[in-house]
Amino acid sequence: MITALLILIGSVFILLSAIGLIRYDDLYSRMQATTKATSFGILLILIGSSVCFNDPYVYLKALFIIFFIYLTAPLGAHSVSKSDKEGRFEE
Repeated sequence: MITALLILIGSVFILLSAIGLIRYDDLYSRMQATTKATSFGILLILIGSSVCFNDPYVYLKALFIIFFIYLTAPLGAHSVSKSDKEGRFEE
């Protein structure tokens, strides 16, 4: 039950991120909606799947995935915003 609930809530966050991507007009608002909600949704889905398998190796792999997601998502958003300020990225 806990696994299903965590995966469902994570999927809802990713759905809200996709809706935010469609709804917002500004590049910075789109980046904020996609990076924050998607990262949290992936976190919940990985925790739910780890609880389902209940194996130490799965917990370790999920921990590494979460670490790299939270490391690379802000860096990607920052590089996109820097390219927009320099005029190389246009909508």
